[in-house]
Amino acid sequence: MMNPASTRTSLVNSLRPISDDPAAAVALVRAAVRSRNDPDDESVPFLSSLERDIVAGVARGTLWFREGRAVGIALWSAPAPLGLTVEVLHLEDGLGSTAAYEQFFHDVEAAAGPVAFAPGRLAGLSTAEESRLMEHLGFAMFARSEMRFPPTAEPPAAVAVSGLAPFASEDETELRRVYRNAYDGQLDRFLFQLDPDPEKEAVAAIREILDGRWGEFLPWASFVVRDERAVVAATLVTRAPYGPLIAHVMVDPRSQGKGLGRAVLTATVRALRDRHESVIVLNVTEGNTRAIRLYEGLGFVRTIGPSHGWYSTGRIPVTGRDP
Repeated sequence: MMNPASTRTSLVNSLRPISDDPAAAVALVRAAVRSRNDPDDESVPFLSSLERDIVAGVARGTLWFREGRAVGIALWSAPAPLGLTVEVLHLEDGLGSTAAYEQFFHDVEAAAGPVAFAPGRLAGLSTAEESRLMEHLGFAMFARSEMRFPPTAEPPAAVAVSGLAPFASEDETELRRVYRNAYDGQLDRFLFQLDPDPEKEAVAAIREILDGRWGEFLPWASFVVRDERAVVAATLVTRAPYGPLIAHVMVDPRSQGKGLGRAVLTATVRALRDRHESVIVLNVTEGNTRAIRLYEGLGFVRTIGPSHGWYSTGRIPVTGRDP
């Protein structure tokens, strides 16, 4: 995983495998997650997953040692085309200075490869200090929120739109085109990117949803709008551990402004309620004002977040923030 020959060290700092001190790794990752101030319903599953990986010896990451003692931890997901997604970057209380985090960050990149995404809320740094550091390292901030449709709210009135229909298997090919066009140049395209080629990425992203990679696909709750030529809008819904998750609300840019996003999302909410689903969840990137306006207009409210992170401006070619 790491190439010791490429690891930068000093007289007092060095990277070492998590297996050198798994107990310290667990303690540091607990402190890291606590420092983020996330609600329990979000942080507990995340922390449990990290702890299991550490104990099982399969965690991707490293410990940062200072004078023989583990004082920092970095954990990352499997390498992706754009680089690493670092999920945890943490230094223990009293060591979290901008200079220490900068050296730790460079040590991680030298050992494991370039970083595409980095976590926010670096323990020991003020918001201003964290911003100055990350911008100096070539990163820009982004934020995500969870939104839910209130379980006691009445579903929105049906929207009459020509060509509205439940998902059918023959829609898959055209959904790839809608996905590619809807997310072109948007940060959301890169958050879970599977392939740097837009065509291959669209194929993989849609196939993962339909194959149940993120939970059972719910075709009866997923809808498309087809005009006289092709599919131009869609929702895709999966069953997450906590309930139905609206994984995608997509409208081809050439068909935006016609109420199609509202039509497919309304149809999804009504279909879920018809089957007595009380939990209806979606996630949104802050700055996507068009989507937020749609969701809030239908009655969705923020339940978790916004939680911020950082993306590499040099590795992620974002050209738009408001799809």
